[in-house]
Amino acid sequence: MTGAQVTPLCLSPGCCSCAGPAQEPVCAAQLHLHWGSQPGLGGSEHTVDGHRFAGELHVVHYDSRFGSFKEAAKEPGGLAVLAAFLQVGSEENAPYQHILEHLGAIQEEGQETLVGGFDVAQLLPPDLGRYFRYNGSLTTPPCFQTVNWTIFNQTLRLSPQQITVLEDTLRGDGDHPLHGNFRLPQDLYGRTVLASFPGGHSARRVPLPAGPAQGNFQV
Repeated sequence: MTGAQVTPLCLSPGCCSCAGPAQEPVCAAQLHLHWGSQPGLGGSEHTVDGHRFAGELHVVHYDSRFGSFKEAAKEPGGLAVLAAFLQVGSEENAPYQHILEHLGAIQEEGQETLVGGFDVAQLLPPDLGRYFRYNGSLTTPPCFQTVNWTIFNQTLRLSPQQITVLEDTLRGDGDHPLHGNFRLPQDLYGRTVLASFPGGHSARRVPLPAGPAQGNFQV
């Protein structure tokens, strides 16, 4: 895990699963988080009905047909990102706490720390069957236009204390807290956003610890 604007957590080689439109085998390369500065500014990079959530998780994969992330990133559909919205809840989220408790060791850019093994699936919503999907780019440089995006409709909840740790631990310029490490929504430029469920723009109530993403989706 490295101190940087998106706190990338590199994943072990061989961490493979199925993702993308054809459920092809992919290898997870890294995961990272985006956040804002509560209570006034959410940090998700996608919005629903214009609403920006407190944060957003990205688990970045590459197509296993290619030898590396670097090679796959240059090929159409070579990358796949699973994304989940984060919002403020009342209880601590144990899987996320396993990551957040290490942020103090990487407050400055370039610092590194080792995070013990964990199940990446525990960072994703319980309901993986309802999602939005589109073809786009990475949201950080060099912004390869080779990504199959999957953004889950069900959101995850972190406690207020966990959101504060996420927003206030890492340091930016002038030793100030690193706030707002997200990219604003971009124009679709003719892209089609698909939903896996009928009426993909309708609200849905789900039990805690997760809630729904509702309405018109924007990238």
